[in-house]
Amino acid sequence: MLKKILVVEDNADTLELMTALLQLEGYKVVTAKNGRDGFDIAIAENPHLIITDINMPVLSGTDMIKMLREYSEFKSTPIIAVTAYGNDGADRAKQAGANKVLTKPVEYDLFRDYVRSLLDQ
Repeated sequence: MLKKILVVEDNADTLELMTALLQLEGYKVVTAKNGRDGFDIAIAENPHLIITDINMPVLSGTDMIKMLREYSEFKSTPIIAVTAYGNDGADRAKQAGANKVLTKPVEYDLFRDYVRSLLDQ
C-alpha cells in the first residue's frame, strides 16, 4: 500500500516541485493551497504524513497544525512544517505541534530524509 502524503502549500511552483519529488519516491500525494483546505483534506483523506507551509492565506500552517492536533486521529500523525522565516518560524511550528521543520529553500536530500524517517516510525 502506498503511503499517502498531504502537501499544503500556497506557492504553485513549490507545491508542484514537492509533489513531483514525493511521487518519484513512490508516495501518493494529495494537495491543498491553504490551511483551511489542508485541514478539510486531512480530515477527509487521513494521510500518513502532512507537509505544510507556515505562512499561507485563509488559515496559516501553524493554526492548521494546532487544529489537527486537537483531533485524536491526528495526535500522532507526523507533520513537517516548511518556513521561510528561519528560527522564529521553526519555533512557532514546533510549538504548534510539528515534528520536523525545514527552512526554505528546501534541500532535497534533507526533505527526503525527513519524510522517510517520519514514515518509518
